[in-house]
Amino acid sequence: MCMYIIPLPVGSTRRFRSEQAYRLIGLLFRTSRGPDLEESATLRKSRIFAVATAVVLAVTPLAGCGGSTPGGVPDDTLTMATASPIGSFDPVKFDIGPGKPYWQAVYDTLLRQDADRNIIPGLAAAYSYDAAHTTLTLNLRKDIRFSDGAAFDANAAKANLSRFTSTPGPNSAMGESITGIDAARPDQLILHLSAPDPALLPNLGSALGAMVSPDALSKGGFDRAPVGSGPYLYDPADSQPGTVIFRRNSAYPDGSLYPFDRLELVALSDPNTIRNGLTTGRLDTGSFVSTDAAKLKAAGLSTIQMASGWNGLVLADRAGTVQPALGKPEVRQAINMVVDRDLFRTLAPGNPPATTQIFAPGSGAYEETLNSAYPHDIAKAKELMTRAGYPGGFAVTMPDMTSFTGSPALNTALDMQLGTIGITVTWEKVPPQQLLTSMTSGRFPMFFMQLGMKSSWEDLQLSVLPAATWNPFHATDPELTALISTAQHAEPGSAQDAAFQAVNRRLVQSAWFAPIFGAETVWASVAGVRIEQQERGYPDLVRFQRAGS
Repeated sequence: MCMYIIPLPVGSTRRFRSEQAYRLIGLLFRTSRGPDLEESATLRKSRIFAVATAVVLAVTPLAGCGGSTPGGVPDDTLTMATASPIGSFDPVKFDIGPGKPYWQAVYDTLLRQDADRNIIPGLAAAYSYDAAHTTLTLNLRKDIRFSDGAAFDANAAKANLSRFTSTPGPNSAMGESITGIDAARPDQLILHLSAPDPALLPNLGSALGAMVSPDALSKGGFDRAPVGSGPYLYDPADSQPGTVIFRRNSAYPDGSLYPFDRLELVALSDPNTIRNGLTTGRLDTGSFVSTDAAKLKAAGLSTIQMASGWNGLVLADRAGTVQPALGKPEVRQAINMVVDRDLFRTLAPGNPPATTQIFAPGSGAYEETLNSAYPHDIAKAKELMTRAGYPGGFAVTMPDMTSFTGSPALNTALDMQLGTIGITVTWEKVPPQQLLTSMTSGRFPMFFMQLGMKSSWEDLQLSVLPAATWNPFHATDPELTALISTAQHAEPGSAQDAAFQAVNRRLVQSAWFAPIFGAETVWASVAGVRIEQQERGYPDLVRFQRAGS
């Protein structure tokens, strides 16, 4: 039987997106010897690791898995190592991070995104907004049936969206802007919005737009036995704990997009196990932290690297509610200046790019020149601290990640750099099951974090808006609020991109965050399997193709 490493699920709040939960818990720093961190000359031995989701619970031997033949030529099965075990098949509860392949196998979505994250047709052949961008019309395909034989039409789509917007769950915020749903005719659906929602189209290509058979919606049980119209059918008989099997849906009209007749998803998180599975032909593809890239290439595997997020400090208490010093923009700017991004990136696996912004390269809000906004300058940082009224620094409490990292490397590095401007950190130990809540509830005025990057508006929803999960003190700034409103109501395209860039400039200028370096993921595949480069996020299932296709 196959080897399974089963992650321990992490709790989440209602607004907490599952993809962000995936990124939160895990190894931030790792060293070969903890004491090495006592000496700055050997600090280079430390390694900053990306945040992952889970704790290993159980391991059994890897054997008998599907995948490539020993020569690396794929058979009709694509065997993929995933960082997440199977979750719910209920769209409101989807794992939209590493669990994405499970539900993308069985469900199709109203819209889709291409590799550059442009919106393209899905079950909706065309879409259009009104001038105010508060009414969205979707013209639906007429050639779609669900795997139980039920027809896909506007009433089926309305039933799905009505249920989604009225059902609590980790993805329910995706539909919060929808105030009305009309099935105007069998092939046309009209959505009415409370305000322009720049994330609505991407969300209709994700959990919000995933369509369940209306008969299954009525009967229930689709969270465990999915009934969709996607490229594959779930095969519970051949599946076993840790390995989930899907077989081609011969009725799927876009089957040429998915070249493999059988899909096998194996929950594995140990990189050595995944690498061994790839080199022995038991796996076809899997993901790694970027430090593994050289080893993977040396093993004859193909690799691609994808931006997945940013690492740095969330300076959450921007009004100074718990720590008055953080209410001063000069203090937050000083923290940005005292953090040595060049040093951190040399310590990080794969030497990721330094950054000062929370938005993804290639997104509308991203502005390359902002990455030079805070050069490492201790003298200037001290001037800013003095100007703010804190020449001697201040004390602050932050959550201690040592229980996850296995060493005090992260604490030591931040102690050293923040200490140069008199900031003294007390590291508070928090039970692992309480860590998410402690950060998102306003218990800590600042903390180190890795957050994912999606579209500009989705990033604002996650981290910046007053109700955002990672704005735990519900901070506001009148100038920022006005800029966000302008971006929200701007015409999509260059005008909206320019408006989002203005938001980004304000966030960097006012130092709501202290991003340090980007987070990147490496995907490896055997000969015969090609992974299409995707702009950002966990790769869609359709990105996995036969080499040469």
